[in-house]
Amino acid sequence: MKLPQVKVTAFNNLYEKTPTVWDIGHALQRIKDGSSKALVETVRLTGDKDAKLKLPIVLFSGVFTERKDSAIHDHSSFIVVDIDHCDVDKTKSALCMDEYIFSCWTSPSGDGVKALVRVAFAERHRDHFRALTRYFERQHGLEIDPSGSNESRACFESYDPNICIKEEFKTFSATLSDKSENQSVKADQNTDYMKLNLAARMIRNAEPGQKHKMLYAASRLCGGYISAGRIEEEEAIRVLQREIFKREPDDFELAKRTIIEGVESGKKLPIREVVEEENKIQREMLINDGDMSFISTGDDDFKWIDDFAEGRIELGLDTGNAQLDKFFRYKKEFVIINGHSNVGKTTFALYMMVNASIRHGWKWLVYSSENKTASIKMKIMQFVADRKINNMTYQQRRHVYQWVNDHFTIIDNSQVYSFYDLIIFGEKVLKERGIDGFLVDPYNSLRIDMSERANISTHEYHYEAASEFLTFSNRNNIALWLNTHSVTEAQRVKGDDGLSIAPWAESTEGGSKFVNRADCFVTFHRKIQAPDPSIRKTMEFHVRKVRETETGGQPTSFDEPIYFEITPDHTGFYGQIGGQLYRGLFDKQPETEYVFDLKEITV
Repeated sequence: MKLPQVKVTAFNNLYEKTPTVWDIGHALQRIKDGSSKALVETVRLTGDKDAKLKLPIVLFSGVFTERKDSAIHDHSSFIVVDIDHCDVDKTKSALCMDEYIFSCWTSPSGDGVKALVRVAFAERHRDHFRALTRYFERQHGLEIDPSGSNESRACFESYDPNICIKEEFKTFSATLSDKSENQSVKADQNTDYMKLNLAARMIRNAEPGQKHKMLYAASRLCGGYISAGRIEEEEAIRVLQREIFKREPDDFELAKRTIIEGVESGKKLPIREVVEEENKIQREMLINDGDMSFISTGDDDFKWIDDFAEGRIELGLDTGNAQLDKFFRYKKEFVIINGHSNVGKTTFALYMMVNASIRHGWKWLVYSSENKTASIKMKIMQFVADRKINNMTYQQRRHVYQWVNDHFTIIDNSQVYSFYDLIIFGEKVLKERGIDGFLVDPYNSLRIDMSERANISTHEYHYEAASEFLTFSNRNNIALWLNTHSVTEAQRVKGDDGLSIAPWAESTEGGSKFVNRADCFVTFHRKIQAPDPSIRKTMEFHVRKVRETETGGQPTSFDEPIYFEITPDHTGFYGQIGGQLYRGLFDKQPETEYVFDLKEITV
């Protein structure tokens, strides 16, 4: 389930002074799982107010440094509302079907309901609260506790295994200032015709021998909607009768009785079953809608085959090293890099990225959690200029720094992000300025966020991450390079020389799931404990997998990688065959000179 990526504040109890920041999904999952189940059940059984004060509290409206309104650091755009002393089941049913409600659950006392609503203007928190008060009264006949209007409203953690959490909901935009108490708040119509239309389509699309069965199922679904207050019974029966009449039933009176029976049965359904039934029906209708446009066309497939046969398929972009080009080419695909710790994987990856920028104008987004952002930029600057930073003039440093900013966007690494966070960042930068590649370095430094994926294992989580990275790369036509570490056991494997050997692709932390999802898999390896300094400085470039060999590239033999050696001042690499991939920005060549430009480089 994809939930909003917002942060809320928690305290261990009402008297705790030190705040903790949670994802909103984590806070709701605790309610569902019963993190405070024993204490909540004591409160409900005995009414002990002192016990309630020991419960954790959550400030759902954002990140706070302390529990007061003025200490808010970042508003979550959510407001929590309390409905006290109500029919809990009926109220939850109605609110769960309300298009503005994100989540609702039983309060710790057991005789009330709490609900979360996302609002349009966080800076008008209290105006939204006043509008919500009016909306709940007119739409549901419910009275919101007016004491909860402030931003730092403390919400005691509850327990509700049947908590309602929705992926799809609307943002509440109505406001009501304290000077405009007579301002009207728009309420929805009594019948949600989007939901009623689903029932109508069930009847409309029913196979001839399934009309009676689908009529009952549609009527039952409407009964659930009626019970939740989403549609009017009279209107539902009218539409159901109209739809089945158009299908010319053998016995229209029997059809009308079936509608009444189905509606009455649906009224008794728990709201969770109504939502599950709605999702099931929507899925079945998608499966049976006859739309097969997702199947690839024979004409497109033959054209690609014919283009390949005639040599019209373009190869991936060159690296500048003819030997390396036989095995690896720059392509906008999902590339996984593995290797042992501390062999310089990030350094060599950055060098290859600079080469892509110089040769082909590629622009990159970089997240590297293990290096300072300034250090990353300085390393890239030295690669671009092929000289140490202290060997550049101030003007040269400014020019190279500008070039780096034009071609590289660095994500601030002061926080730890999940794979989903980084994909969102990638989408944002792609939309704002455009990128050709994205380096995520390393994968094992990312935060594992299971709050939205409570029903999957960590193995499934990592497989989902690899799949999402692959999808992101393919959907946006960019290169996504994911740097990973090898498992500890692989680092203990020695060669005949007594030194560690390059790890296999399968030796990656996380196992074969990463190998399977990658379009291209490479290994960077260096024998850092070799007695010979020249061996210690040599980087082995192994290509383990190339999914699409038709556009260039192929795996290298295990014992025949491509070798690169770092330059003496560590400002670049050169191939043992083919030399350097490019010349520094300020280096001269016979009869030609690199001319520096803030936007591009020409020779």
